[in-house]
Amino acid sequence: MRRAAFRYPCLRPSASSTLAALAALLTLWSACAWAQGMDLFPPPGTEGTGERELKALASAYPDRIVAAVVHDGDWALQVDGEWYSWAHGRILPQAQRVDWERYSRFRFYPYPLGGLPPLPQLDAESAARLKKLLEESRMRPPRRSEAFLERLLGGGSKSEILGRIMTVDFLGFPVEVHERIAGALRDVASECDALCRSDPQVSGFFGGLSEVDGFNYRDVAGTLTRSYHSYGLALDLIPKSYDGKVPYWRWAMEKNEQWWTTSYERRWMVPDAVVAAFERHGFVWGGKWLFFDTMHFEYRPEILILARQRGAS
Repeated sequence: MRRAAFRYPCLRPSASSTLAALAALLTLWSACAWAQGMDLFPPPGTEGTGERELKALASAYPDRIVAAVVHDGDWALQVDGEWYSWAHGRILPQAQRVDWERYSRFRFYPYPLGGLPPLPQLDAESAARLKKLLEESRMRPPRRSEAFLERLLGGGSKSEILGRIMTVDFLGFPVEVHERIAGALRDVASECDALCRSDPQVSGFFGGLSEVDGFNYRDVAGTLTRSYHSYGLALDLIPKSYDGKVPYWRWAMEKNEQWWTTSYERRWMVPDAVVAAFERHGFVWGGKWLFFDTMHFEYRPEILILARQRGAS
């Protein structure tokens, strides 16, 4: 299979939530604070109350989330009359919060605004811990509870989600996305169209794309967790050629065990102005993740709300 034809490189494994492994990775988390795709978080008891995270979600979806308050002893969200509680970093139906250990976390992570993060500098011990965590994830694939997202987005089954999928014209590419983000994606497309008219680099970038992939109902590879593509909240910009550069950390790992050291010059990249346009409308870019996926954008306005709060504090 040709690399340019591999449609979905953003299948990222998440880590096991084994407490010992997570505790050992605290120093690694400090060095790689923008990590995505793995549970590089403090062990239970140190994740916080969930107040900031749930309030950010409520701000991101004000028409769907009625309240973000303390309910029955925990910070919780109310959607369609149902309560979803913060339980050690998970967002679970109130009756299921005692079963939090069965699920992986609902990922919140520091996202860098205004440019690329520095490449991580991992010592031998941290690199070994990271390798071990990946292996544990392979042996025990994690599973996020989908109950909250299914309620928030109005569908759990493929047929239910398909009923909410729309096709958006994104600079000539038809992209299937959830109806909720269709307007945001059109706004991104409008900005990118204007950029194409004024910036030869951006025009050349879009001219070099072969397709833009959106909705695809599937789990994240190596996990039992549904991809954001499954909800129509993610899209991949697929080029005609990578010109010898690497867009995805797993591909980088095939040639370099220390894939995180792959320089930005060696990665296939999206122009800064295009990334900024996506971010202005609620999308985060996988090119800023430790487990980099430079083709991938997903709609996570709550992550950007938290990032702006950190920048203002």
